[in-house]
Amino acid sequence: MTEGEFLKRFQRQPDGAWACVKALKVDGPDGPVTIAQGTSFSPGALFTGLDLAKELDQMAAKQRVASKLSGGSFAQAQGAALKPAAVAAG
Repeated sequence: MTEGEFLKRFQRQPDGAWACVKALKVDGPDGPVTIAQGTSFSPGALFTGLDLAKELDQMAAKQRVASKLSGGSFAQAQGAALKPAAVAAG
C-alpha cells in the first residue's frame, strides 16, 4: 500500500483529527495493529509511539505538492515510520 492509498483510508475532521474511513492493518513496533473504521486520531495523541494525526497531515501536504509538481501523480515516499500492512477485511 502506498502512502497515498494509506491516506485515502482517513478523512481529516474540522478539529484537526483524522478519522479512519476504512479499516486497515499496519505494522506497529510490537507487531500488526488493526485500525478500525471510525477510530479517530487527534493531534498530539500517540499511536504506536507516533503522532498519527501529524503524520497524516504531512502525508497530505506531500501529496498536494507532488500532485501539483507531477500533474496529478503521487510517488510513494520512502522511510515512513508507520508502514501499512495487509488491508483488514471489511
